[in-house]
Amino acid sequence: MTDSQNKPTPGSASPPTKLATTPNGGLQKQGAGMKLPGLHARLRNPVAVAGTGVDPLRCANRLALMLDVSGSMGGEKIDSLRTAVTGFIGACDFSDTSLAMEPFGDHYPSPNRVLPTCVSPMLSTTVQMLQAEGGTPMAQAMDYVINSYSITRGVIVSDGKPDSVSACYDSAANYREAGIPVDCVHIGNSTSGEACLKQIAEVTGGQYIKFTDIQSFSKSFKYLTPAFYGILTSGGLQASDLGAKELK
Repeated sequence: MTDSQNKPTPGSASPPTKLATTPNGGLQKQGAGMKLPGLHARLRNPVAVAGTGVDPLRCANRLALMLDVSGSMGGEKIDSLRTAVTGFIGACDFSDTSLAMEPFGDHYPSPNRVLPTCVSPMLSTTVQMLQAEGGTPMAQAMDYVINSYSITRGVIVSDGKPDSVSACYDSAANYREAGIPVDCVHIGNSTSGEACLKQIAEVTGGQYIKFTDIQSFSKSFKYLTPAFYGILTSGGLQASDLGAKELK
């Protein structure tokens, strides 16, 4: 059974139990290879969470963060990524926004995958578990997100070149066909991977932002949340306002 066959639809019930895990540690609809006890474990199946009052599959804003956690993201960058995503979560209004997280690095799929949810404490806790190691399977993350979720916008954060640039371009074409923009954020002093992220953003109709100042990235990443996004798309902010090197 393919991911596309399992793609949730608005108003659908909880994902089938048989999709919770795969024997080889592959795609896991409950977003984790990590076994977490109690409440946290239940929250990782966000569609099944009762009492939140919000269906993550029906939110007006359905976002997916595709986060590079490859080896090159170690040290200051992974710390900055945790801070940036925590700020992003804090700036989201989960009464009309759901958020999925798809980290990509070693041992893909990541044990810290999170399906679309409106439960901010679970998201914030999972962000702190992100570790940097391995390669950069960006295209795999892009493919999983578009084939598994009904999102309105994707966001990619990376500091380098993906394992397969051509596969990323193929996936970007699918996002364009589906009418889903993908915003791309490149961080660090290296130029490796910049051209790929620019192309993905251009093809899908998303924003491209380049940060060489990691601290500015941590502070300004929230501008890609729905509350601030209109300012970016309307030209109300310049790159310098974000502490960024480039914004287009």
